[in-house]
Amino acid sequence: MRWGFLAVLLAKGALGYAETHTLRSSVLDKDAPEKRRSPSHSLQTVQSSEAEMSQAVAWRLDCRAVAPSDLIDYCGMVQNMGYASLPLVFLWVVVLMWLLNTTAEVYFVPPLVYWSSLLSLRPGIAGATFVAIGNGAPDSVMMFLAPSVQDALDMVLCGVMCILCVAGGCVLLARLRLRARADRTQLSDKEEACEPLDRRAYINNAAWLALALGYMLWLLTTRRVTLGRALMMPLMYVCYLASLFLLPDSRPPLMAPSDLGPAPPLPGLQKPPKGDIGQLVLWALAWPTYVLRWTLIPPSDYFWDRPRRIFSSLSPVAVLLFCLWSYDLGLRWCVQSPATIAVTLVAALAAAGIFLSSDDGPKVPAVYPATTLLAKASSVLFLLAVAKELTSCCKTVAFYLGVSRFVLESTVVPWGNSLGDIVTGIAMVRQAQSQAAATALFAGPLFNLLVGAGVSMLLVTVQRGDAVVIADESYPSLMMQVGCIAVAASALVLAFAFEKEGGTLWPVAMWSIYMVFIVGVVMAEVDLRLSGQ
Repeated sequence: MRWGFLAVLLAKGALGYAETHTLRSSVLDKDAPEKRRSPSHSLQTVQSSEAEMSQAVAWRLDCRAVAPSDLIDYCGMVQNMGYASLPLVFLWVVVLMWLLNTTAEVYFVPPLVYWSSLLSLRPGIAGATFVAIGNGAPDSVMMFLAPSVQDALDMVLCGVMCILCVAGGCVLLARLRLRARADRTQLSDKEEACEPLDRRAYINNAAWLALALGYMLWLLTTRRVTLGRALMMPLMYVCYLASLFLLPDSRPPLMAPSDLGPAPPLPGLQKPPKGDIGQLVLWALAWPTYVLRWTLIPPSDYFWDRPRRIFSSLSPVAVLLFCLWSYDLGLRWCVQSPATIAVTLVAALAAAGIFLSSDDGPKVPAVYPATTLLAKASSVLFLLAVAKELTSCCKTVAFYLGVSRFVLESTVVPWGNSLGDIVTGIAMVRQAQSQAAATALFAGPLFNLLVGAGVSMLLVTVQRGDAVVIADESYPSLMMQVGCIAVAASALVLAFAFEKEGGTLWPVAMWSIYMVFIVGVVMAEVDLRLSGQ
């Protein structure tokens, strides 16, 4: 997977090649042999060329509306290069997947562990708060931007299905591999190598998910959502969090380590030992990405030294610039109004304050909790940006191949929104946070169902001042999706309960359930097309 870094150079070269061959030249070159024909035929040729150009421009505009991207013009690349661009797109997807994986493991999990230990939170509560809210941010944004309540519900239900099946299967496989590694190394305490799960915790999570699904099924049966019904959904999530606090747990809360020793170098920045040219080349290719991410995301590993001080001081301004780039605001936004000027000054003062109020360690400064909060927020923003880029890449290919909007919203969009759940779940298992990962598998869908969809419907009802119709006869059955989610949640509970007995059967079973679900989505699309709706 590391060789995927070469895709960056290949993709950039492909873009340069594509831009030099514009739409007009490609169209006129096809008609070059026709120059000696009659003037009337030449006029028809020009008109035909202009029509083809207008169609090509319209296609690119439609593609960019479906798959917007700030980093690479995937629509122009695919349109100009055709099927030859697909291998380059695949390599770029590998790079983005690597960015997601390393960002989750190196940057997203440490702030979670720090604040869980600082607040003495149990792993389950940490998974239902920090992890679920962070991973649920992309889904919530997509729901708020959906053109209708039906589209929002379809995306959230398909996203819940993807989290339970795909992310759940990945977490089960990660725990299985961790246990197998412990067997190979003959560790004396295998339970410590693979953290056991609290059965009461995930049964409680599954019960609340069943309650949320039952409430959603009742709303779909009535097909109308009022202000009170929408308000009930976020309140249910608050009650779920309260049940986690009241649930007895004999395990001690997460505690900060006492004896850390000297500060190690930040991951990705230390030059590998001499002698391995391939490893040195890969390090040189990956080094800029690590520098960029450490500038955006302050270190949260309990250590403090001069590099950590410098990166933490640069982070407030870097996060502001990253937001300006992500939302295409430009540097002029910083001086557009008194409010934007105030935001810019706050970022600059925060950067100066972090540097001046700290030294080169080893003791962490008083502002360290604030920098870890910034790390948590900026890691979510970066994961969201990478997931958005990956989703745009896949949506462009799907649009080029003629896949419908319904299939995109049911497959590619949930995949992009659920990538954070997958990579963070695997990263937490690797760092002995399996309980938090297992809780997040249920808390994430609960957050998306009750908070994301609930707030979305609440805003629509407040805006319209009346009840909202959430399903009609022509729309694919959302109730069938709720039923599939119930099956997936039940299978995940059984997988956790009989994890050791099933082995690799459980991850394969979870992924198989999702494949059956995808086949059902495609069949529903085919039925709609055949019926002419």
